[in-house]
Amino acid sequence: MEFLILKEDGEVMQDELGALLSRLSHAQKELIILTAKTNAFPDNNTLKRIATLALNISAVEALIADTQNRDKRAKMTKAND
Repeated sequence: MEFLILKEDGEVMQDELGALLSRLSHAQKELIILTAKTNAFPDNNTLKRIATLALNISAVEALIADTQNRDKRAKMTKAND
């Protein structure tokens, strides 16, 4: 099943996905930095939060890449018409 992530006006949500990726990455970096400053091994909750952020970052990156690939294929198809 193919689908595109679209805004109400039909535009692909590249900017929104990029902003989400930035927020997730920033949150993960801040959590890692705070953990590093404690000079102690992080608790399980902190480790889970870091891992969950990493998983979500990967998912958003994959969605961005997929959307960009679909955009390129659509442009190539238009150029060949």
